Amino acid sequence: MIAVKVNLFYISVLLLGIGLFTVLRPRLPGSDLSFYGFAESNETEINYNYPVVVDRILITPGQSVKAGDTLMLLSRRPSEASMEDQTFRMAELKAEETIWRQKKKQQLAELELDRDQRAQALALKIRQKEEELKRLQKIADNLVEATSTVPQEAFQPIQEELAELEEEQRSLAKNYDLQIVGIREELRLGDSPYREQIKRLTAEQAFEASQKEQRIVVRAPNNGLIGNISCKEEEHIPAYTTLLSFYEPHSGIIKGYVHEDLTLRVKIGDAFRVASLKEESIQYSGKVIGLGSRIVEIPTRLRKLPEIKTYGREVLVAISKDNQFLQKEKVSLNPISSPTVPE
Repeated sequence: MIAVKVNLFYISVLLLGIGLFTVLRPRLPGSDLSFYGFAESNETEINYNYPVVVDRILITPGQSVKAGDTLMLLSRRPSEASMEDQTFRMAELKAEETIWRQKKKQQLAELELDRDQRAQALALKIRQKEEELKRLQKIADNLVEATSTVPQEAFQPIQEELAELEEEQRSLAKNYDLQIVGIREELRLGDSPYREQIKRLTAEQAFEASQKEQRIVVRAPNNGLIGNISCKEEEHIPAYTTLLSFYEPHSGIIKGYVHEDLTLRVKIGDAFRVASLKEESIQYSGKVIGLGSRIVEIPTRLRKLPEIKTYGREVLVAISKDNQFLQKEKVSLNPISSPTVPE
């Protein structure tokens, strides 16, 4: 009796091993290419790039709607918090601009003082050289009376020094004047690094204040179904926050995963028969329009043996949107020779 149990155990293990080998063994060129997929979800999230207030919600989750149906009534109102923040930021910028103007005025005063001090020092040197030149000329005049000959070269070194000092005086005035005029012009025009920011905030605040209230009607973009409604009436919704999700009734895209050993056998344009696993009579022909760029883990739901991790390549197959597949419905894909290309 024990021997029989042992034999049955080994037979069961052997059969299981044969089954696993049959499912997981590398596929040969002539082996079956079928794999699983699901009807992709065509979900649209509706939101706005500015804050809104939800006035009325006219639909419920799961409701069927037609293109153009009114879904919600919204209003755009100026945000008090936003305007207060703008006012506070403008006050900060104006304070920073005041500090900037004070620094510019101080810089201007320092430049003028430095210019005047250096100009006075140069003027003193020039007067000293002129006086020295006058003394030499007087001495030379006395020599003329005594000898009647005075060499002109005797005045040349001091004349050259005097010319250099006068040129330095002109350059000094020119350089300082350029800097001083530039700073005065900045102060006159208010050309501070904060001015443009203040102007922008002022314009934004004026725009917000002018938008007392703007009515917005949310309409269905296509025929479809309402998904989640992520808001409630009288709620203030921040910018870019989803109000609701919208689904087209049937997806025209099937996403499947072909086993990694069979990836070379699927190409763009190949035709596949897409069939419901619940009702065999529901079948549609499709065409491969996309292939994944890498090998990924096949989702548990689409594995032939869910307990065992397998890997493959994503395959996108286009079928007619006029189909009966539910959103995310699991389907089988089998190659066919003559595809019917969906519109």
